[in-house]
Amino acid sequence: MVPKNAFKTASVTPTVQQVKKHLTALVSFDTTNPPRKIKESGIVEYLERNLPGASVEVIDYGNGSINILAQKGSPQYLFNYHIDTVPVTVGWDTNPFTLIERDEKLFGLGACDIKGAAACMLACIESGIDDYAVLFSSDEEHGSSLCVRSFLKDKHQYKGVIVAEPTQSKAVLAHRGIITVTVNFEAESGHSSEPRALRDNSNHQAATWMSKAINWAKNQLQESFQSLKGTCFNIGKVEGGIKPNIISPKTEVVFGLRPLPGRDVKKTLNDLLKETQLKDEQIKIGFKAPALPEHQSDQQNQKLAENLGLPIGLPVNFWTEAALFSESGYPAIVFGPGSIEQAHTANEWVRISELEEVLVEYWRILSHD
Repeated sequence: MVPKNAFKTASVTPTVQQVKKHLTALVSFDTTNPPRKIKESGIVEYLERNLPGASVEVIDYGNGSINILAQKGSPQYLFNYHIDTVPVTVGWDTNPFTLIERDEKLFGLGACDIKGAAACMLACIESGIDDYAVLFSSDEEHGSSLCVRSFLKDKHQYKGVIVAEPTQSKAVLAHRGIITVTVNFEAESGHSSEPRALRDNSNHQAATWMSKAINWAKNQLQESFQSLKGTCFNIGKVEGGIKPNIISPKTEVVFGLRPLPGRDVKKTLNDLLKETQLKDEQIKIGFKAPALPEHQSDQQNQKLAENLGLPIGLPVNFWTEAALFSESGYPAIVFGPGSIEQAHTANEWVRISELEEVLVEYWRILSHD
């Protein structure tokens, strides 16, 4: 375990003022995804300037997917941060790209998810840590994870990976997997006065299937993994039809499944398709990624958290790229300031006290010799 009092005397303890300075800068860069103009935003140059003495490798995969890998000394662990954010949603009271401090909170797009955590790391680097490895990636919000998947094609020597997402300063060892699917229903168009409209209409087919799928999801609630129950099922988009007096010829339904840790995402999808009598040729799989951990046991991740001396939190419903590191064989945990309830919202914020908690933990881990 990394001792609580293991500090290098040559370094200067980082302050929350440093965190605020870096977070002000990070929030000011428009890294919304889409439109994925990460390179144009200026954030890559800012990160490069604030990684003194490190070996920095910038890999541009195109279309806004960029990795910035910084390594210095002999790091044991890899810290990962995605620097892209979701687009600006309706309801902001202030400029999303200007950091605002109010009521012991910092408001700004990405302040919680997850530029606040990145600012804590930059404050530690500024204060003189000698051994660290940091991967900044830029396409987590796109839903492809090209950056992390590309990084994992090569083998790296790390004892574990800490992925920064909002976990209220607790180490999360497990979360759900994810798979998104598009389903197509087709019918022969015609006049709505034809009796066959009730049966053939593609919208009616879709509605019948959605009812079966919802009932299937309700039946999954009997399964559990620690505090998590059932398979999360969500119909995110339904589009079809022409007008009321035409039998709808085509309907598209887009849905997502989030199985429990330990459940294979493809098998879970196949169970749903079988139960609802959907044919393989009707579906197109979108984003697919395993749970954390991919298998039932999270002992490897628990050992990592214990070795780092971090408080352990409950499993969470949301997905993170920690699952990809776990799938590749690395012990991986999710750890960062903020709550998922603030992510992807208008007036996004992070508590200053949680930034301070994470800053202290980072400094303790990274300044240990």
